[in-house]
Amino acid sequence: MTSSQAYREILLISLAHLGFHDIRDVESMTMREYCLRLEAYQLHEVGVREHLALQAFYNQSVQETVGKKKPRPKYRKFKQFFDREEEELAVRNTFADDTMGLSEKAKHHTQTETFMRRIEQFKKLKAEGRIDMNAWKHEGGR
Repeated sequence: MTSSQAYREILLISLAHLGFHDIRDVESMTMREYCLRLEAYQLHEVGVREHLALQAFYNQSVQETVGKKKPRPKYRKFKQFFDREEEELAVRNTFADDTMGLSEKAKHHTQTETFMRRIEQFKKLKAEGRIDMNAWKHEGGR
């Protein structure tokens, strides 16, 4: 992303989601303030998603069951359906330094993202011819 694209993205997010109405107000904001406002907005959105999930949970708990002979609700606790702490931790870890602890679920998600990013890098390097798929065969004969 070029600096002009990043600048446009900051303006767009600030005007669309962070309550700004004047570009000059956005331009006078520091990057630290922007990150703090964006984190606060995303935490607010976690609350909105929790509210929607709670409504869906109540609807689901009335309708969805498991077990044919003795039906019971699929999710017995709301936290099984929506984990607010997990959601907030994911947002906080996006903005925080490495001092915040990752939950197990977030660690798995981060590891999966890293793995997928490495797969994409591998495919790109292979397509460019920068990876010799037979190199392992040559190492034994040195």
